[in-house]
Amino acid sequence: MKRFMNYTIAATFLAAAATAQQQSSVTIDGHAIHITYAAPTAKNRVAASFQTAANLAFKGVSVPQGEYTVYVLADGPQWQLAINKAAGAKAAVYDPKLDLGRINMTAVKAPAPIAGCKIVLTKIAAMAAQLEVSWNDTVATVPFHLDRGGSDSEW
Repeated sequence: MKRFMNYTIAATFLAAAATAQQQSSVTIDGHAIHITYAAPTAKNRVAASFQTAANLAFKGVSVPQGEYTVYVLADGPQWQLAINKAAGAKAAVYDPKLDLGRINMTAVKAPAPIAGCKIVLTKIAAMAAQLEVSWNDTVATVPFHLDRGGSDSEW
């Protein structure tokens, strides 16, 4: 029964995601980065599919090109972005053991109430962008840049 329940949860997650998907994209130095998400199903967690055609660096966390799930963990005063190796149906249940890493997000109180949840990728420099999450009464951001190897001195 447990195995059947996991498949049912995964199918429900994927069906919900397919019906109300939203997405945002950014291109840095010719490399496409996409995020696709649906309305959150948990009070304190947002999950989104994240694809990158380039190696990225998020404040000390290296993310090789590929497909991931990012989770916004909003269960305290310090929001975090967890970049997780699970993708597709495997991402229906969050497994912190699969995290590449977690990054603290900069969060501020929204100037006005936020309806739903919105995730936006925005270019902020020639080789950098930021991921912004607007949800409940908070706007949280985390910058990232192309990972060209070497030290991560920009952060």
